[in-house]
Amino acid sequence: VNNASTDGTKEYLDEVANNQIGVLHLEENMGGAGGFYYGMKKAYKEGADLIWIMDDDTIPTEDALENLLYAHETFHGEYGFLASDVRWMDGSCCIMNQVHKLDKVVETYDRIDTATFVSLLIPRETVEKIGLPIKEYFIWGDDKEYTLRASDYKPSYFVPASKVIHKMKSNFGSNISTDDLERVGRYFYAYRNDYVTAKKRGAKSLFIYYAGFALNFLRVILKSEKGKKERIEVMKKGLSEGRRFHVKEEMI
Repeated sequence: VNNASTDGTKEYLDEVANNQIGVLHLEENMGGAGGFYYGMKKAYKEGADLIWIMDDDTIPTEDALENLLYAHETFHGEYGFLASDVRWMDGSCCIMNQVHKLDKVVETYDRIDTATFVSLLIPRETVEKIGLPIKEYFIWGDDKEYTLRASDYKPSYFVPASKVIHKMKSNFGSNISTDDLERVGRYFYAYRNDYVTAKKRGAKSLFIYYAGFALNFLRVILKSEKGKKERIEVMKKGLSEGRRFHVKEEMI
């Protein structure tokens, strides 16, 4: 899925496209959420039984898919999604892509309820039953919302044998209090989208959202070396917009 790139990506992809590589060019940049939405929708419409989604900076190891498919057979296709083990470039765990484990099901798999879109295997039935990611989220939080929805539908699992590399600049979790000031603006989407997801899931999720908001507010005040006002304004703007932002899940 080419998200309206203007750096020669379109021309390159058109050159490599063949009967095994299909290319979908979007006319405008729809963000990561829009990219996953349109890619998954096209795969479903073309009859895919399984959809393997990845970020643009995901590098799968040679047996990453093989091990996802082995888990698919182990669970007889009865799951919401399967998540790979995301590593940074030096082989250490990628901090910002850790799954939320619930309990161990069998010796090699943990049941989880959330994961990032860095590498997920999603069966056709999940898309058929719960629909597509919310494209209006643009970036951040679309994977959390979608995987929560998928794990509500059916148990979902972490597959540690399926390893992928997330080719990021540094191995730090995202946090508005410590991130580079030029990146702070994008946190608007995180605070907006996470509020919408929490509101949809009820009082407990809203309490957790507000607790996290308060904690990060304090972190900005106490730890941010510069741009305290800008960081706080982004947080407040995201929360305020989240209260007014109305989106709904789109069924296939």
